[in-house]
Amino acid sequence: MLRAQLFAILHRPEPGNRWACYVNYVLVALIVLNAASVALETVPSIGPRFKPLFWWLDAVSTALFAVEYVVRVWVCVEQRRLSHPLWGRLRYALQPLPMLDLIVIVAYFSVLDLRFLRVMRLARLLRVLRLYEFEAALERLTVSLRRRRQLLLVSVVLMLVCVYASAALLYQLEHLAHPDVFTSIPGTFWWACETFTTVGYGDMTPITPAGKLFVGLFAVFGIGVFALPTAIVTAAIIESSAPHGHEDDGQDCVCPACGHHF
Repeated sequence: MLRAQLFAILHRPEPGNRWACYVNYVLVALIVLNAASVALETVPSIGPRFKPLFWWLDAVSTALFAVEYVVRVWVCVEQRRLSHPLWGRLRYALQPLPMLDLIVIVAYFSVLDLRFLRVMRLARLLRVLRLYEFEAALERLTVSLRRRRQLLLVSVVLMLVCVYASAALLYQLEHLAHPDVFTSIPGTFWWACETFTTVGYGDMTPITPAGKLFVGLFAVFGIGVFALPTAIVTAAIIESSAPHGHEDDGQDCVCPACGHHF
């Protein structure tokens, strides 16, 4: 009974569940405070002065998140697909968000300075979306992206090929004239990335006529290549945002007047 109640609070929160709201609000507050403390610790006038406060905040937050993590693993077997007492809990623990929780908790006890990992807790804010009935929307978006995974893969591979080929070609065109800037093909990757993304810091610019001509053509072509993944993701978002029930589900439509199926 207790396990089922805790499962409803931590894994299946509903808008009407008051305890689920309280727990989620506390977790969100801790996550935001941790992210803020990581940033404030780097301020010279604040970090040393409030170091004990930041230490206690980190310690208390880690303890609470550790308890919450253990409880989540304990109650996850309430799900049918994770009902096995051992393998079900192991499957849950190996999911991305639980793995992230465990990494951040373990990092607290590390001898290395891994405080920046606390910022990764911001990813847990995605769980709050479930409290506000956004889980269905996230599921539709995931399904839409999954349908386009081959297109996404092809577009990413095309981008990588273009980055490598353009870096190699520009290196051949500019290395002799500009050896201190275009030192190697891997070093020219940075130029390809900033040109593809239209950042254009200007730290690597061609000086030969052939190099300038190539860069001009490459800049125009690169916009289209980098726009492919954006277009694919945008199409998935539009599809997932369509009103539920209006998509083509393969069922016949029936005329209300004559009963004809079409």
